[in-house]
Amino acid sequence: MEIYTLPCRLRSRDVNLFQRLRTSQLFELLQEAATDHSELLGCGVHEIRPRGLMWVLARQNAEIARMPSYGEEIVVETWPGKTVHSLYPRYYRILDFTGEPIIQSSAIWILADLKERTLVPSSQSGIEYSFEKRGFEIALPSPPRRFFTDRSLSFSVPFSYVDMNGHMNNTRYFDLADNLSPAAAEGRDPRRILVEYSAELRGGQSYELLYGQEGDRFFLKAGAEKPLFRIVMDY
Repeated sequence: MEIYTLPCRLRSRDVNLFQRLRTSQLFELLQEAATDHSELLGCGVHEIRPRGLMWVLARQNAEIARMPSYGEEIVVETWPGKTVHSLYPRYYRILDFTGEPIIQSSAIWILADLKERTLVPSSQSGIEYSFEKRGFEIALPSPPRRFFTDRSLSFSVPFSYVDMNGHMNNTRYFDLADNLSPAAAEGRDPRRILVEYSAELRGGQSYELLYGQEGDRFFLKAGAEKPLFRIVMDY
């Protein structure tokens, strides 16, 4: 299977105050590349939505050598991994104009019932595609091992954060993180990111956010006893 490529040039809407790619926009570029590729593979929104299915991101990580800057030409690459126990791995790279990889990512996607919001096993989904190991995939994300928070606030999901699946889009979580992270306000770029989505955040609903900074590591989650999501960012 060919690697899907998405060339793009970073515009003003893509970058932050420091003219470097916003964290949320990074994950939006990865999301759009995966969405486009799924359409070509015959398992995109137009194919699965009439069957009552939706793609849901369960976990993702990223390793960042550097964030690209305003006006820079980059190429986003993505390709699927082998489906295992109803989990659909996907891999990504972002290359600079010389072809040098500057960002690598891996993710675990699942298929869910659009109405019931429950996992649909791969044996029942009818979704099958080939895969080819490339040899430069980074490890798939594992759950965070440790978490530190010492601050909290109440957050209500605005209408503009809700996507066509009826929940807060996975990329918007990083706007929350950047708004709360002291390192982001100082203009420091993350070097490693891990995110785990355990449950949906719904539009108009309020949630308690817990966050904290320990050394060069920033933590953010919703829900104390049973987290709805967790983000760890190393700077």
